[in-house]
Amino acid sequence: MGRAAILLGVALGLAAVGARAAVPDDVRMKGPFLIASTPYLADGAVDFDALVTEARYLDAAGCTGVIWPQSNDSIDLLTPAEKREGLRRLVTAAASFTNAVLTMGVSGTNTAETLAFAAFAEELAAQSPAPVALAARPPTDARTAAEVEACFEALGRVAKRPVIIQTFVSDDCPAPSVAFLVDLARRFPGVYGYIKEESEGARANARQAEEIAAKPVVKTVFSAWGGWQWLYQRRALGTEGLVSERPAYAPLVAHIWRTMQAGDPDGRLQEAYAMYRYLIDQRAIPGGSLRGYSLHYLKKLGLFRTTLSRTYLSSRVTESGTFGVGHDWKLVDLELTDAQRAELDANFEGMRRFLAREAAR
Repeated sequence: MGRAAILLGVALGLAAVGARAAVPDDVRMKGPFLIASTPYLADGAVDFDALVTEARYLDAAGCTGVIWPQSNDSIDLLTPAEKREGLRRLVTAAASFTNAVLTMGVSGTNTAETLAFAAFAEELAAQSPAPVALAARPPTDARTAAEVEACFEALGRVAKRPVIIQTFVSDDCPAPSVAFLVDLARRFPGVYGYIKEESEGARANARQAEEIAAKPVVKTVFSAWGGWQWLYQRRALGTEGLVSERPAYAPLVAHIWRTMQAGDPDGRLQEAYAMYRYLIDQRAIPGGSLRGYSLHYLKKLGLFRTTLSRTYLSSRVTESGTFGVGHDWKLVDLELTDAQRAELDANFEGMRRFLAREAAR
């Protein structure tokens, strides 16, 4: 399965694979750090072999980081044992990565859970010959700024490597203030200063501007929310990467990042970005692209064996969207009509042709 995925990836225009360069963390921690989706077997168990194949695919595509587990469903609906086993497998696989920094998600329901996962991740990372980073968001159960700050303070004393802070969890949990994030980066210079700014709309832009103004204390500010403002935030504000669960589009995302780095010499960045936004915004097709119809692509690529998802039994609607509640789940398969499948396949072929033309330039 891994070989088939890589061969199809090459046809999609993946970056050439070369030897991993020894560069400082603040240089490596930029670019597209894509969150790996969790694959499932027919009985609902985690497909750890497919998870490793997916991570290798993201690395071969030219992504600079692979993050797992970090999306809400992976944090809430996987058991601690499943998360630990997945991280063990990924640390082993990361020894052969040529582009990506494996970034282990250590988020928990509360501070104690976060610190326990961080300690486990540090034990694994200490055995890895490859660079490893961590990612964390505020604890789900936090309801005050003081609770959020206490968690990151404690994590800063456990972590021994870069930690990407995701600023948003839910409307119930306050995001850490920019002043606090900058102070953390100043006091824990080897750990903090990497921010996935996930506030909404204009608020994200205002916060990013403040964070970027704090360079070099702040090292990297990443765009988020699927990259819906990524082009603007890169050109106008200076964000230096994207953190998002969009693994199905890894070759295109990596191409966009390389074009950004090169300064868009041929004036084709907007076209590539528009294609990406079109691909992830098929609103008439079930589930959106976070998992939803992206599972069709992940299976088409040979990365996943099924299009199954663990889905929250309970959810609620807030101003920021619909969010799952609790840790109980049901197993749900992606259901597409023939017309929807044909449209997705046409879009996939369009991406393949576009990347092939770009690679031939």
